[in-house]
Amino acid sequence: MNIQWIVSGLIIFFSTALQALAGTVCDPIDIAWLSEQAQLPKGTEILLKRERNGLCEVVVAIDGNLAPLYAGKEFIIIGSMYEKKVPVTGNTMAELKEVAKVERQKAQAREALAVEKRKAFFKARYAELDKMTAITFGPSSAKKSVYVVTDPNCSHCKKLLPLMEEVAFEGQLKLKVILFPVLGKKSEQMAVHALCNDFTYGQYLAMSGKETGEVCDRSTQLLAKTKAFFQAADISFVPMVVAGDGSWVVEGSNINKIRSFLGLDCDTEADGGNTGCGSAKAE
Repeated sequence: MNIQWIVSGLIIFFSTALQALAGTVCDPIDIAWLSEQAQLPKGTEILLKRERNGLCEVVVAIDGNLAPLYAGKEFIIIGSMYEKKVPVTGNTMAELKEVAKVERQKAQAREALAVEKRKAFFKARYAELDKMTAITFGPSSAKKSVYVVTDPNCSHCKKLLPLMEEVAFEGQLKLKVILFPVLGKKSEQMAVHALCNDFTYGQYLAMSGKETGEVCDRSTQLLAKTKAFFQAADISFVPMVVAGDGSWVVEGSNINKIRSFLGLDCDTEADGGNTGCGSAKAE
């Protein structure tokens, strides 16, 4: 037997064995590994991973949307790959067209279920919201109330509050404002400043965003109570308006949905004069 042939065969065998032991570039990649490279939203799932030109092509599902990325040994690249003018990433996403449709449907179903759970949460525990109310506004003749959950540094909240003022006088309601700073350090500082200085509604609206100050007992206790409550409801967003008796909740700044729940006429100006106004009816 030819010794040279045997040696060559052994080299090929050991080379192939070592490659098998080393595995592919995709082997170590899972959600935990990806999370070490980039911040991923809760619930992100890997739908596809395969080796592609020395990298691992990965498609993840994030809140019902598919996102492609490419992973190396210690990095990820988010974007599109082309090979000899062929849109590799585009072709991959086209392959997953039906998968994408299913993921969107699943995400919609999960969100619908989450919305119902949050509604049930407020119906059961709305009475606790009084203990978190920081500021009130409305006519002295008001007999009913609504809770407005807001972040002092939230642009959508700032647009909603003046519209809620009109609702307060039109519907003879008291607005009970709850400060829920979810947008970072600046929001926290503004909330602390407003609480520790016992701001009125007008002073709260006039805040510039440059406010700073030491925490006080009131801010510590009220914010701790508020954060614990909304954490229990799995809520990390603003704005939100809740009926005084917890019977309805509007997530976001849809003023006409709020007006509809209160039995008030639609505000065509706020709605931009489009047909969406007429569809904002109580659920």
